[in-house]
Amino acid sequence: PNMNLAAQALGYTNDAGKGLIGVEKAFQDRLSDPVKRAEPLVLALDVRVQQAMQNELAALITDQNAKGAAGVVMDVNSGEVLAMVSLPDFNPNAPGQRADGTKYTTENDDGSRFNRVTLGGYELGSTFKAFTIATALETGVLTNLQKQYDATRPIEMGGFRIRDDHAKNRWLSVPEIFMYSSNIGTARMALEVGRDRQRDYLEKLGFMKPLEFELQEKARPQSPSLSNWGQLATMTISYGHGLTVTPLHLANGY
Repeated sequence: PNMNLAAQALGYTNDAGKGLIGVEKAFQDRLSDPVKRAEPLVLALDVRVQQAMQNELAALITDQNAKGAAGVVMDVNSGEVLAMVSLPDFNPNAPGQRADGTKYTTENDDGSRFNRVTLGGYELGSTFKAFTIATALETGVLTNLQKQYDATRPIEMGGFRIRDDHAKNRWLSVPEIFMYSSNIGTARMALEVGRDRQRDYLEKLGFMKPLEFELQEKARPQSPSLSNWGQLATMTISYGHGLTVTPLHLANGY
């Protein structure tokens, strides 16, 4: 009845009633059992939050001329997903048709049935700086937020240059590194943390394996092998490059 709302999360069935994606697939046995299906299957999704997020992301796609968008809202206490939006989306009542009513073919599939929140793997960039600072605090590398790191010039290593998009060209305190999104300062902090502790904490935050949740559409994060996880990888991963995770991983980590 809500048309496209939460389409990838809810999923759809084939003509025989078999769930093919989303909740319909994940709870196939529960939903097809004559006794169990008498009781409603209650989800954590809140249609009001879902609608608000879907509207905002749709507006952003128009404004930015984007190919797609994804967003998730979680309850920080329980981890329940209150909203999960992946655009473009589709109408589960007619899953074989695009939004314009034409049938899907190999050539015109717009990826609307692909859940970017749970199945899309991305290098999520500067959002990872919070995790680097948190790891430095947890491990005792940072005992004072006024500790400063040299961001006067780019870091040159192995033919690569790590620079700041909004360079201040000076030493920065930890809050300044976060506020100005300094790649240089974050990279230097990560070197002090070290590869092993960085990897350990990313693993504790759930970034090294698929998340445990009901939907079956879930991506496996991509990260360097230990042999390729040297100083350069330690630095780039500190600001979200060189490791791919899903948006749901990111929200869960926060």
